[in-house]
Amino acid sequence: MKTVILSYPIENNSPHYIGTTEPSLEPLTQIKNGDDYNTYKITVGNHSGTHIDAPKHFVDTGRSILDYSPEELSFKNPIVLDCPKNPYELIEIKDISDADFDKCECLLFKTGFGKFRETDLQKYLTKSPGIAVETVDWIRETHPQIRCLGIDTISMSRYRDAENAKQTHITGFKTSPNYGEPLLFIEDMNLDMDEELTIKEVMVVPWQIKGVDSTPCTVIGFF
Repeated sequence: MKTVILSYPIENNSPHYIGTTEPSLEPLTQIKNGDDYNTYKITVGNHSGTHIDAPKHFVDTGRSILDYSPEELSFKNPIVLDCPKNPYELIEIKDISDADFDKCECLLFKTGFGKFRETDLQKYLTKSPGIAVETVDWIRETHPQIRCLGIDTISMSRYRDAENAKQTHITGFKTSPNYGEPLLFIEDMNLDMDEELTIKEVMVVPWQIKGVDSTPCTVIGFF
């Protein structure tokens, strides 16, 4: 069994959705400056870097991330789906409908846009593709065992499309008799792994912060 981290560490200027708090790490006491110990002040929005969106992010009566048990944050038979997309493009039903998701609990979209995270951060933040509302609806209706979606972009929705952002998230998070359990969304994932490896399970470890909808997280893939 091999483990791979599928998330990014938080650091100064980590990617964050534009309009939210920019992460910063400020040294306070430092041994190199003559202090007895090292401490830091960490400022970060809860949707910075790799983070997991719980339903309460867009549905106020929905569950927050700390309402989930560790078992509910472990997903069997995840699938990393290659779905190359250009700026602003949406993942459509036709892009994924031929895949076999019967035992999949977590579907991870590899759009290829993650390569711009290091090489062109402005493009990564402002020209990202996303997933169509109809695609989220199709996933929930036809594969109710899927409990989590992940993506290698800053958001599950494309940038500068407020209606897509709202409806994509609400469709993923709302309760409906036609759907399975409300989804969780993992955004800003690192999906640049060895394609010869077979992924068996994904575990998400969110920051333990009470009273918030969603948090940064560590995502561990078991191969």
